[in-house]
Amino acid sequence: MTPDIAFLLLLLATLAWIAVPFIPALMELISPHDALPLNAVGQDSGQLTYFAASFTERMTREGLLGTSVPPSLSDGSVVRVHSAMTPLVPSTQPITDLVVLMDDTPVADGTIVATECLARRTFRGGANSSYRAVLGQRDIHLGANTTVVRWVHANGRLEASTGSRLSGRATSDREILLEAGVQFDRLDAPMVRVGGGGTMETPVMPVSAYTPFTPERAIALGPGYWRVTGDLVIPPDTSVAGSIIVIGNLVVSQGARVEGSIKSHGTMHIKTGAVIMGSLSARKRIVIEDGARLSGPVISETSIVVGAAVVGIASHRTTVTAPRVELRTGATIYGAVMAADGGESLK
Repeated sequence: MTPDIAFLLLLLATLAWIAVPFIPALMELISPHDALPLNAVGQDSGQLTYFAASFTERMTREGLLGTSVPPSLSDGSVVRVHSAMTPLVPSTQPITDLVVLMDDTPVADGTIVATECLARRTFRGGANSSYRAVLGQRDIHLGANTTVVRWVHANGRLEASTGSRLSGRATSDREILLEAGVQFDRLDAPMVRVGGGGTMETPVMPVSAYTPFTPERAIALGPGYWRVTGDLVIPPDTSVAGSIIVIGNLVVSQGARVEGSIKSHGTMHIKTGAVIMGSLSARKRIVIEDGARLSGPVISETSIVVGAAVVGIASHRTTVTAPRVELRTGATIYGAVMAADGGESLK
């Protein structure tokens, strides 16, 4: 054996040894078959209240939550009080002092605050206003066409009126209620709703109430674990007892039920009355019709539309994540909604 051939064999053996850890990833890329839920739940989804918590700690240290409010902070920043006796007066120039709202007196229309607002009671904002950040010790009501530049957090309920823009983080310890026509980036609360009306919740019936369905042309990858090449339509009023990955588009028909999770390399359409007990993830658009019910996270690489459906359950919060998210009137999400390129509530 010549030295050149020996060197070449040694080089090939070394490269093969280095490539061993990457073989599973390459196989999944060439022929995807994983049907487990994705771990991605959105950027820093577990820390959406970080700014609000930090601001609360600072205001506590500065004494702004005590019986009396100091005229300035320890760094010299001026504190301006808003109350029935000393209301904020709208001006063409933004207010640059930290604002403390002492009572429930509404803030006038057109108010612009370029710093933080601390509402010690219920915050009632006027229309056509702008705030850098708002922390409410109770409920927060944002008037029509209000912009919050960085973050807003309510220890009670957060309500945003039509035309509002919630940039950054909007969070609540209780509930977020959006009117139609609100733009947002990231929402997080025990419950996120669009519109004041109720949501039609499809009852979760026992599996015996459905007709069992096993996809044709399905490859069994394990117990209750299938892979389907091409498109798949799950028929009405049937039940799939497991998880599926679809190398194509997926339709879950009206009244159908899936016990596990679903992944699709194409689009995904969840019809009225369908029940999904696991997660949904798709490379393309996911549409969830009125009356559908999903227990796990919903993740798309492009966009998600949620009608008057329920995602998540009160005892187990979940996440809706996509570059674009549209929430229609009646949509109810138990958990977080993450829209990297922007979300909107619609009729």
